[in-house]
Amino acid sequence: MLLEDFLTSVENLFSHFDLENDSMKELVSKITDMASKIERDEFVDSPELHDYLSRFISYYSAAQSLPEPRTLRRLKNYRILIHKLAMRFLVTREEELSRIFEHAPNPEADVKFAKGVGERRSRVLKEQGVQKIEDLVYYLPRDYDDRRQILSVSEVLPGDRCTFKGKLVNHESRKAKDMHIVTAVLTDGFGQILVKWFNQPYIAEKLISNREYLVSGVGKPTPFGPLEFNNPEFEPVVSGVQREIVPVYSLPSGVSQKIMRRIFRKNISVAKHIPEPLPEDLIQKRMLFQKNHSLYAVHFPRSYFELRQAKRRLSYEELFLFEVGILRNRHQLQQRHRGVRKDFDGVLAQRLVDSLPFKLTAEQKRVTEEIREDLKSDLPMTRLLQGDVGSGKTIVAELAIVDAFEAGFQSAVMVPTAILAVQQYERLKGHLEPLGIRVGLLVSLSRKSASDKLKKEIASGEIDVVVGTHALIQESVSFKDLGLVVIDEQHRFGVKQRETLIFKGSLVDTLVMTATPIPRTLALTIYGDLDVSCINELPAGRTPVRTLLINESRIEQLYSLIRDEIRLGHQAFIVYPIIEESEKVDLKAAKDEAENLKRVFPDIPIELLHGRLALEDKMAVMERFRAKETMILVTTSVVEVGVDIPDATLLVIEHPERFGLAQLHQLRGRVGRSSIKSYCILVQRTGVSDEIRDRLSSFAATSDGFKVAELDLRLRGPGEFFGFRQHGIPNFRFADVVEHSDLLVMARRDAMELLSKDPELSEHQPIADEIERRFGQELTLVEVG
Repeated sequence: MLLEDFLTSVENLFSHFDLENDSMKELVSKITDMASKIERDEFVDSPELHDYLSRFISYYSAAQSLPEPRTLRRLKNYRILIHKLAMRFLVTREEELSRIFEHAPNPEADVKFAKGVGERRSRVLKEQGVQKIEDLVYYLPRDYDDRRQILSVSEVLPGDRCTFKGKLVNHESRKAKDMHIVTAVLTDGFGQILVKWFNQPYIAEKLISNREYLVSGVGKPTPFGPLEFNNPEFEPVVSGVQREIVPVYSLPSGVSQKIMRRIFRKNISVAKHIPEPLPEDLIQKRMLFQKNHSLYAVHFPRSYFELRQAKRRLSYEELFLFEVGILRNRHQLQQRHRGVRKDFDGVLAQRLVDSLPFKLTAEQKRVTEEIREDLKSDLPMTRLLQGDVGSGKTIVAELAIVDAFEAGFQSAVMVPTAILAVQQYERLKGHLEPLGIRVGLLVSLSRKSASDKLKKEIASGEIDVVVGTHALIQESVSFKDLGLVVIDEQHRFGVKQRETLIFKGSLVDTLVMTATPIPRTLALTIYGDLDVSCINELPAGRTPVRTLLINESRIEQLYSLIRDEIRLGHQAFIVYPIIEESEKVDLKAAKDEAENLKRVFPDIPIELLHGRLALEDKMAVMERFRAKETMILVTTSVVEVGVDIPDATLLVIEHPERFGLAQLHQLRGRVGRSSIKSYCILVQRTGVSDEIRDRLSSFAATSDGFKVAELDLRLRGPGEFFGFRQHGIPNFRFADVVEHSDLLVMARRDAMELLSKDPELSEHQPIADEIERRFGQELTLVEVG
């Protein structure tokens, strides 16, 4: 047993130990027994290990005779003691690092001058982004081979990645069709393993019979008996075997794994010259490795414990620098432009609340107060309001608009599509005009004369609230007293765009709404320069949508359900992933299926809505559906956001595997917008994979948008989920905003503390330099939506 495995097993024992039901004597006995199985080589490498382990075991052995409170205290200390042992014996020592870093090359030198590189290899390395010697430390391993335990042939198990030692019995090189195969047989005297290399004929020249080799890879069973390794890494055993974890790199053309490791071994000392941006007090406070130690350890870790600690430190650094950068940008923006302070007492907003046919939830009231505090502040509001589909975000935004009006300011409401602009306009007009608030609509559908007239009314202040698309912030639209902008989630709206909304030297308040809820810690990163408010409950009277996953063989039953719902006066959406059939993909298409459904339901009015329709046609289709002239709407994901039809109780989604879970949840939000029981039916094809079926089953099992988003994050990863490049969010080298959410909270807290003492980073120049080097202009382009 390796020492690292021993410490992991001991930690597991302690984590499951219960003093009331378990025996301390038995616990100590198990620890002692496991300690006796630690490999002898571990003690050769660290002679003092024996003494440390004896003291560790004695510490808990003595606890048996102590009073219970002292025993409990010792039991609680186990993580601290195990961590100390790991730091003492599983981490590269300082004196060894000093020796490694003795003759460090110039980090700024061209990579061709790195030891073992030269002109030819430098060309392929430069294609991978390695321009300077310094860049080598950031060319990270894609995996690691653990060679601390070298197995014999007979110890190898199928499916496990491992390294084994065996003697070459024989080998052959042959052509099979258009493939060249080198086959070798290795043995330890008791068993044999078959090794094959495909299209690598040069390997045959390197194999010598009766020589011992180390082979690393994954063995798979064969019908003939011995395990088989395909395209494994191998090297001859020359003078003993080095017990180590070795890096596995993505290989540039013409460079072998062995050569890559040699290049990194010879040049890793360049890490000595990489500047340390973090203050020493922060490194001590968070118990972090030094940066050069971490960069060395991600290439050549002594243990997986050291590798985790190194990655943790480098991930924390990235998150900390990112948080410092966006928070400093926010501070500078607030210093550069004051906010539009608003004075109001909320009388008009209360009149709106009293007129509503429902009561606000506690969450809606809480978030409304958070927004009011921002509106009354001298600082510009930059707030993200997130909540599940149907959680009542819109009424909260309306109350902010009413407060802004009472304070004497205009508001602009930006939505992603003209359809939603019309819908929002009609809603706001109905709620706000009785309060004396004039609402206007600005979309591309408007005639030029009407559009020009409206722009004049906006400029003169005759219009108090204007609803439109992103064109609202174009140069031809000017406001008399703009004080608030409400932005729908689908807009990309960053710091630079906010600066276009400066009115008389002041920055208007912005409220961004999103119905793609994500954990608050992640929102702080993705929408880092915004405050975050969450609405976590649905309004009273909303019935959760029942989600069912059915096979296409039950289509006739589905048709019966549709007919029953229509008979009750309800309406249905039927969603397809594509508009027209394609030879490239075997998918049902909206156009063809609309015609098919008209044959299935000849007595029910059916219409088709998709993104290619002209704007006038889209709005006409939606108006007929809203007026119940149409009862079934066949559509694509164009209805994903915001469409509000209270009598729609049935949503059918064909080919649900073609949509992300967050998108499916948005689509599901088109029904269940009243107290009427609603259904979301996912129709899956036969032959879909178990993975897809499990994903859809997990979606059907919850109606909580936060849980759906977390599941989607885990399955797709943050890059695909958020679309980092579209948002301007940096593509972190080390940090993962899902996996490292605990580090993110820590980093943000530390960033806020540092900036409260040094907002301009005048006393922390290394941090400012590293932010500029690492992120550059990316931080000024962080966008939402």
